[in-house]
Amino acid sequence: MRNHACAGNNDTLSKASLRVGPSFTRFSAQDIPDACLEHVVEMARLAPSEWDVQPWRWIVVRSEAAKKQLEAATHIKVPLSSAPAILICLADTLAWKSAPQHLQEMVANQRITEAEAREALRSLREYYSASPEVARRTALANTFVALHQMLLAAAECNLSAYWVTEFDELKIKTHFHIPDHFLVAALLPIGYHEETLPPPVPKLPLRALVYQEKFGETLNPKP
Repeated sequence: MRNHACAGNNDTLSKASLRVGPSFTRFSAQDIPDACLEHVVEMARLAPSEWDVQPWRWIVVRSEAAKKQLEAATHIKVPLSSAPAILICLADTLAWKSAPQHLQEMVANQRITEAEAREALRSLREYYSASPEVARRTALANTFVALHQMLLAAAECNLSAYWVTEFDELKIKTHFHIPDHFLVAALLPIGYHEETLPPPVPKLPLRALVYQEKFGETLNPKP
């Protein structure tokens, strides 16, 4: 069991804390301990990423005026400003350019040879330079892996969190001085939920989501 100041019950994660859906909960006025917020971000830092380039960056927003700006920038009605903190989740579309450093570290640790590193670097540059959309898609995919880690870490601290992706990205980038090569992947409000929670959003059954061997082929679990 991890030893940190904000841990709740580590045996089971609160399903209520991991809710995402059209009915977004309001948060209580209770502030988040710094130890909890640090734990949430630390779990994101440790998330895996392609070539270990860690394309994610996070802006922690606590001021009321800034939270109102984020709430006004969303395209759906979400009580973002009720959260004690909102994390702006960013994805760096140029993070792949730091891969040569990681390849050299792998050579130094004798995980790959110099020749293998040169070939990997050639393929990497060819792949990412081919289309900006490739770099965009990869950066977003890696960032959402880290965001998922944050949701789990929030639940460990008995916090609620959900993500929002429907917003005016240009408004957010302009107000928070975000460089052009970063994407705003999501907004992550986080805090303690009010005592009354909306009902959980129904989920599709497993058999509707998983196929066997080919798309559309019904999964037949082994007895």
